[in-house]
Amino acid sequence: MLPVVVRFLTLNVVSEHPAVYWGLLAVWLLLLVASISSVRSLEISISAKVTWLLIIVLIPIFGLGVYALRCFVKGNWSFLKPVLAPPRTARKIAPR
Repeated sequence: MLPVVVRFLTLNVVSEHPAVYWGLLAVWLLLLVASISSVRSLEISISAKVTWLLIIVLIPIFGLGVYALRCFVKGNWSFLKPVLAPPRTARKIAPR
């Protein structure tokens, strides 16, 4: 059993099968299309949109990472307010 575990942990997946490259390409294209459509829907100036698109296309990994961080920071997180709010305590009614 130990040789099987060692082989699994030392497996270099990318060199094992060329279809992995096609899968990575498909994931990359999906990320690229999603980020481009997201940039197009932003309410910012045209020059800012062009700048974001150039960063994403010309510096792919860095551009997508920075854009993802921007979306994370600028996101609307108000839906988490009820979840993160402290629980309400029951009010004690004083007897009359």
